Amino acid sequence: MNKRIKKELPLSSVVIEDCLNIIKSINLKPFKGKKILLTGSNGFFGRYIAHIIYSLNKKKGYNTTLYCLSLHSPNQDIKTLSSLDKNIIPIKKDLSKDFNFKHTINYIIHAACYAQPQKFIERSLETIELNVNTTKRLLELARKNNTSFLFFSSAETYGEIPEDKIPVSESYNGNCSVFGPRAVYSESKRLGEVLCSVFRRDYNLMTFIARISHIYGPGISINDKRVLGDFIRKAVRESSITLLDKGTAVKTFGYIADAVKMLLNILIWGKDIVYNVGGKDTVSIRKLAEEVASHYHVAVRLPKDKAKLLHIGTDPQVVKLDISKYTKEFGESNSVSLNSGIKKMLDWNSEQLNQKPS
Repeated sequence: MNKRIKKELPLSSVVIEDCLNIIKSINLKPFKGKKILLTGSNGFFGRYIAHIIYSLNKKKGYNTTLYCLSLHSPNQDIKTLSSLDKNIIPIKKDLSKDFNFKHTINYIIHAACYAQPQKFIERSLETIELNVNTTKRLLELARKNNTSFLFFSSAETYGEIPEDKIPVSESYNGNCSVFGPRAVYSESKRLGEVLCSVFRRDYNLMTFIARISHIYGPGISINDKRVLGDFIRKAVRESSITLLDKGTAVKTFGYIADAVKMLLNILIWGKDIVYNVGGKDTVSIRKLAEEVASHYHVAVRLPKDKAKLLHIGTDPQVVKLDISKYTKEFGESNSVSLNSGIKKMLDWNSEQLNQKPS
């Protein structure tokens, strides 16, 4: 890592390196001189997008403005980036309520939502609000400004995928229950997608839907309630990883930098409305736990009884996305392997713990 960059930007060396590689690998010239509205800027993807815009401005003179909207005050990354670049502008705003946004914008990236199962089940009505009513308000704003609009949807919209549909393509309409605890997330994402399709069809708005599946990497911390956050926390604090069930569910995992590259390509250059976004590494949850455990040199243990948490055992048992639609349009690209990606995630956690001891 370039020492000058580390001194200039006292943030994660792992994230900086990833973002510089993204800039080298895709054409972001349409962002030059443009204004981008990003919701959920404090979240997992927001950190990377803000770093990318910062690097484009400082290294290439893009003069791109990024409005970083979040419910809470900006996190340390956004706060630091905004202090170094006046074009990165944090805005604290509750998007679940009516809001006005007076600035002209060219792109909207709607990433605001609770993506951690425990959180979206605990905050059911807020989850529905963000995916439905907030999406509609932002689409109206996009229509007013004639902007491109990217909606962060989820592979959860497919529900329980039949064996003959795996890997699942964008043409599959889904098999979701409206009564399960996770329905607040999957069904509200589906309605968000409907809104995007209506605005594209009726108002000729350039809307894009990204069905994102199981992304990991820097940003998933020891306090995160997603599966990998749970594994890191247990490895560090308990010196072993005890699963909440037998870990037989099989998922495809993708590294955050690879996913961000896909998302930005879709927003700028996409031809169709909906794309699967995910990785290529398909593993069971138990195998994933063993991968994390190997880095910490701890054991993986099976539980005596299944956890009683509502989100455990209610998710689809096999999730594997067909991303050939994306690769046919944008070409194959080298992706970060699961082992390397997990190491990057754990290195990022080590950086955070060194900076802010728990």
